[in-house]
Amino acid sequence: MKLKFKPNRKQLIVVGIVALVALGLMANRPESDGGAASGGLDDAGRQACNDFADGYADAENKPQRLALADKVMTSSRRTDNDAIADAAMELGTKASTGGSAWRSSADAFTTACRDADWVAP
Repeated sequence: MKLKFKPNRKQLIVVGIVALVALGLMANRPESDGGAASGGLDDAGRQACNDFADGYADAENKPQRLALADKVMTSSRRTDNDAIADAAMELGTKASTGGSAWRSSADAFTTACRDADWVAP
């Protein structure tokens, strides 16, 4: 039995509006004490920084860079530190490129961690 589904224009508009509202809600998440508002390092940010420090030296090729970026982005999803979250997103973007773009994003991520008073384990 083959199920056919052909959305009409109204359904597509509703889905688009719901997606935009969801994106808006995610972008406007509240800041909590000790996170982005103070530039502090919360547990999620610390975990992301630790994950990056543990895996950066071994991320020599594209699959390893992508795996590291995915791990760091997963860890940083719950951080309230915007600098760490933004730098993690940049890592994910540059992981497939490699070269100087990857090194630059890695330096920016390390700087975001250090600016939040992270110390390598």
